[in-house]
Amino acid sequence: MSEPTPETLALFERVVTDLLSAFDVARPPVPLELILQRPRPNMWREVNLSELSLSFISVDQPFSPRMSIARLLARHICRCAWGAERGLAGYADDNDALRALARAIVMPRAMLQEIPDAQRTSLNISARFEVPEKDAKLRLSELGLAD
Repeated sequence: MSEPTPETLALFERVVTDLLSAFDVARPPVPLELILQRPRPNMWREVNLSELSLSFISVDQPFSPRMSIARLLARHICRCAWGAERGLAGYADDNDALRALARAIVMPRAMLQEIPDAQRTSLNISARFEVPEKDAKLRLSELGLAD
């Protein structure tokens, strides 16, 4: 897995800020299903999660299905006009970038930085943001906030 560049991470943070603002999300956990199913005007087409094949969902750890849905959301964002306007079109087929964007969506930098340093552990982040611990560790590492 290749590390996202600081520029890519900064771009993802700006997009995530716009996304969370559009959906009035201020604290974790980020409502991924709601965001996918009820996009704001000029975003992407509504996604009916009940029509999707469950074969794309990973279940190897607690909260793994949420990360699968986050990657689906990241892919939709990169492939829609809203995402293209924000410079994401080039990441639509880059699995490493999509994974990094998915982590940024479910664990936004601003929300992570609100957590006191002593409580910012991968185990606590996993529980608070409803993500697998391995993804929490990766996200903290990407942001230089590793526990």
